[in-house]
Amino acid sequence: MPLMNAPRRRDQLKRFGPFVLLLLSIVGSGWVYLGEDFRIGNLLLTKHWNSKTINYIEESAYRDVTGLTTTEQHSNMVFLPDNTYSRDTQIILKNETENIQIVMSVSESGEWEVSGGYLKLKLGQIKDVTTGDTTELSEEDLALVRTFYRLGAEKVRRIDVLGDGSLLLTSLNHGSMILYNQS
Repeated sequence: MPLMNAPRRRDQLKRFGPFVLLLLSIVGSGWVYLGEDFRIGNLLLTKHWNSKTINYIEESAYRDVTGLTTTEQHSNMVFLPDNTYSRDTQIILKNETENIQIVMSVSESGEWEVSGGYLKLKLGQIKDVTTGDTTELSEEDLALVRTFYRLGAEKVRRIDVLGDGSLLLTSLNHGSMILYNQS
């Protein structure tokens, strides 16, 4: 009787073996694909993130820049477990030829989501406070900075983990930004 069970088990293994391998393959692929988003989401939640961006602005044929030559942004960003985020940014507006600096503080909040290796930010509220003598820069320059900030706030960016304390965010059309943790 034990001799009859051995061929029967081999027949069952031949019949169900490919299905078991297919199931293991699907589960493994799902864990790798979806697990990466889960790991990145957890990494975002565990740290306070910073970034620094410097933009140089030149006159062009289509727009006359009256006084703004450089903007420097320092951001602090926190991702919360309820899929909301908060970012406080200090934008220093500079006219380097006349040695003028104006500080614009922007507080932003909204929702975040990681999907397929991309970070999507959905802007909820934005508040900005400008300090300094704003008469040195035109209202058009200030509006330009606010517009660029809003456009940058709602981008979908590819997220790559450079290390435990740094992330590379690359936008779909151009540009990239590094989020880093100072701890």
